[in-house]
Amino acid sequence: MIKIELYNPDTRKTEIITEDFVPSRSLRKVLEFGAKTEKGELTELEQLDEIIALVASLFRDERVTFDSILDGISADKLSDTLNEILENVLGGEAEKKQARENLEQVTK
Repeated sequence: MIKIELYNPDTRKTEIITEDFVPSRSLRKVLEFGAKTEKGELTELEQLDEIIALVASLFRDERVTFDSILDGISADKLSDTLNEILENVLGGEAEKKQARENLEQVTK
């Protein structure tokens, strides 16, 4: 299960959105992103945009979009939020470490 907390500017409230089932295809997408990052194929901005789009794609709820993530998570919490979601998808400790390192590169 993964979850994301998004601030809704219309209601001025934070909504917690969960996804109970994350298919293996999502794991594959996360690993593909990691491989592209390791190869240095993306600029920092492209990495950030791709990771936000990737996280948005993990949720079937229409409230979780690229824009809702950008507008609904404060800048100081973006890295931690995205990292936590990727860690949950990846599972194992080695993958968690790699995801954390990739995300740190993107958000520096």
